[in-house]
Amino acid sequence: MNRFAPLALALLLCGAQAANTTYSIIVSGQVAPTPAIVVNGQTYVPLSALKLLGVQSSLKGTTLTLGGAATSTTATAPGGANQKPSLEGCLGETLFNGVWRMTVNSFKPGFEYGTHPGYILNLEWKNGSTRSVDALNSGLKEFTLVLADGTTLTSDNLQQLKYRKLPQAAGMTFNIPFYADDALPSLAQPSKLLVEIDPSIAAATSSGVTYTTPTPSFRVRLDCRK
Repeated sequence: MNRFAPLALALLLCGAQAANTTYSIIVSGQVAPTPAIVVNGQTYVPLSALKLLGVQSSLKGTTLTLGGAATSTTATAPGGANQKPSLEGCLGETLFNGVWRMTVNSFKPGFEYGTHPGYILNLEWKNGSTRSVDALNSGLKEFTLVLADGTTLTSDNLQQLKYRKLPQAAGMTFNIPFYADDALPSLAQPSKLLVEIDPSIAAATSSGVTYTTPTPSFRVRLDCRK
């Protein structure tokens, strides 16, 4: 059962509203999977929409808590409870932050040197802006693969993406490998891909592009497909 958090929206609450009216929700350019509803003139927004804004929630007894403690400074691994707000989606789903369109198509296991296990992700990266731009000067920092047991792998093979200047509407499809540093018999299954993008870098360079969301980083869940 979906739980809804009330949201006071002056424009939506002006005048009488029919019970059980629904509204589609767009959060930072991304369509939320569950609509908002209006009951007795009160608009309710699903927690899944708040999650797209980076708002965490927890339910204990009859108390619903939104967000974490304001004084908490505990750091966690990428993809943990304090993960950065990002645009989130599944395998096969295209995410768009106003500059880049990214789709993770698939992943498969692989080995480096025959003994270092890892995974190879196939993804599509397209320029959705009105200018020619490369990923580095638009703020791309790193790709991190998070496994089901919390292990994180990073890739050193991003040069083809970071430094290639793509014209408007142009794109590329390529493989990104993530390997363990040590020789291991196996690894846990991939859980999510984190793509960190710093919008302040684009603002400080001559890229000329502007993100349409304050949270342009991508987070792709690898345990679901659209």
